[in-house]
Amino acid sequence: MKKLNTELKTSHFTLGTWSQCASPEILEIIGYSNFDFTIIDTEHGYFGLETAENLVRAAEAAQIMPIVRVPVNEPHMIMKALDIGAQGVIVPQITSREGAQKAISAARYYPDGTRGACPCVRAGQHHVREWDHFARRSNIESTVILLIEGPEGMTNVREIVSTEGLDAVMIGPFDLSVSLGVGGQLDHEKVTSFFLNVIGMCRDAGVELIIPNFDLDQEKARIAIERWRALGCKHFTVGTDKLLFANYMKQFGGHVRPMPAQT
Repeated sequence: MKKLNTELKTSHFTLGTWSQCASPEILEIIGYSNFDFTIIDTEHGYFGLETAENLVRAAEAAQIMPIVRVPVNEPHMIMKALDIGAQGVIVPQITSREGAQKAISAARYYPDGTRGACPCVRAGQHHVREWDHFARRSNIESTVILLIEGPEGMTNVREIVSTEGLDAVMIGPFDLSVSLGVGGQLDHEKVTSFFLNVIGMCRDAGVELIIPNFDLDQEKARIAIERWRALGCKHFTVGTDKLLFANYMKQFGGHVRPMPAQT
C-alpha cells in the first residue's frame, strides 16, 4: 500500500474523503472507488477506538491510505490513533505554534517526540516487528496534519506552518470565510487572497496544504478543485461518506418514485 507521507510530498494530485459511518464495508467501497485516502472521523463520527481500528483494517484491505481525525489535541488520543495503524492523524482546533508543537511531539517516539512507547501495538504488528526498526520507521512515516481553525488560527497561520516536523495543514474555505467576515462567500477576493498567501507560506515551509470540498454537485466539485489546482494546490477531500450516500439516495429515490396522481 502507498505511504501517505510520500504521496503528499511527491504526488501531483491526491483525493480523499471523510469516513463518518461506522461501516468497514462502506470504507472498502470508498477504497475501490478512485480515492487515495480516507479520514476516519472520530471527532464527528459516532464511534470509538475499537471501531476505528476495524475501519483501518478495512482501509488496508481496500488499499486506501487511512488517516484518523482525533477529537481533540491530546497526546493519548494521537498515540492511540497511530497505535491502531493509521498512517497519519488530523488534529483539530489548532490555533498556535504551541498547539502545533504539542500535536507533532505526541506523534513521534523519543528522541523526536514524546509518544508513549509500547512494542505490542497493531502498528508494530504486535511486536512481531523488531522494535527499533518500527520506531524509526514510524517517526519517518507517521504523518501529522493540523486543522487550523478559528480567527486566532487564521491569524497565526505563518507561525503554525513553520513548526518543525509538520507534514501538512488543512484549512476549510468555509471556516476561513467566516473568520474573514464574508461567511459562505467562498469566491470572495478576501478568501482567495488569503489562500494565495497560505499557499506561499506552505511552499516556503515545505508543508503540504489539503483543501476540503463539500459540494454535492459533481461538476461544481470538479470545477472548484480545478480552480484550487490552478492556484497550486494538490491535495483534496470531497464530501463525506454520509453526505455522498444521503445525496445519492435522495436523488435516486426522488427520481424513480412515481409522481402523485393528478386529481
